[in-house]
Amino acid sequence: MTGVHMGYVEIRMAARADGPKMQPTELVTKVYDAVETGEYEVIADELTAQVKAALSGPVEALYPELRDTRAPLVAVEE
Repeated sequence: MTGVHMGYVEIRMAARADGPKMQPTELVTKVYDAVETGEYEVIADELTAQVKAALSGPVEALYPELRDTRAPLVAVEE
């Protein structure tokens, strides 16, 4: 297995983090299932799946605020 990717897990280290958290038992089950079926990678939650899918798209898909920063190109004469 090459990697386990996930968002927050309901543990003490993430106690102050906002957002959805998966239960540790759910994560362990997903990892064991992946090992058993010979998977190379575990995408453990929906947020991580969405981010991974967006990585192959334009950067503006991950950072919508970048759409407003593009100024038209202006030719500069020397």
